[in-house]
Amino acid sequence: MHPLNLVSADWQKALPALIAVGIVVWFVLFRATPTTEQALFAALLIIYMIHQIEEHLWPGGFRQFANAHVFKSGNDDWPVSEGGVALVNVGYVWLPILCAALFPGPLRWLGLGWVGLTLINALTHIVTSIRFKVYNPGLITSIVLFLPFTIWMLAREVAAGMLTGWQVVALLIAGIVLHFPVAALFVIPYRRGEPRAQSQV
Repeated sequence: MHPLNLVSADWQKALPALIAVGIVVWFVLFRATPTTEQALFAALLIIYMIHQIEEHLWPGGFRQFANAHVFKSGNDDWPVSEGGVALVNVGYVWLPILCAALFPGPLRWLGLGWVGLTLINALTHIVTSIRFKVYNPGLITSIVLFLPFTIWMLAREVAAGMLTGWQVVALLIAGIVLHFPVAALFVIPYRRGEPRAQSQV
């Protein structure tokens, strides 16, 4: 199997090990300064990986859910495909948050933008479940982890004088806008053509 195909199919299997390593590293680096922006960006990455386990590993099935309920495509791998899911979750989530955690000074607003994205993602999961009246993979961690963490972080930044109320509003708008490229990745192919035939097992 081509290495890229292997990553697309199996990236989520690395999540438990990455989370374990991330937690250990976080405690080593930030146990004395747990509420700095750098520590919080690093924590966000770990929390997001836990969310990705629910979406794509256990119980998993977010890709199939989106194709069945949102797009009604009749194809478990179109338009939300294995490759697209890997690209979004690794390239569009891990890399920006990791960069913000490594360079919290120059990339502060990048990290805060992804805090806004995470909060909007949580609300999207909740609204989707209400809309379809069914559990969607990622709902539990959205409620238990995403909402409390992001709301608390933004409130703390405001209380510390590091964000204004209007900046929080701007971050929430950014969180919505940052979802547009993800949606376009799947919506544009869906509108342009018929789903590919599923490969035979």
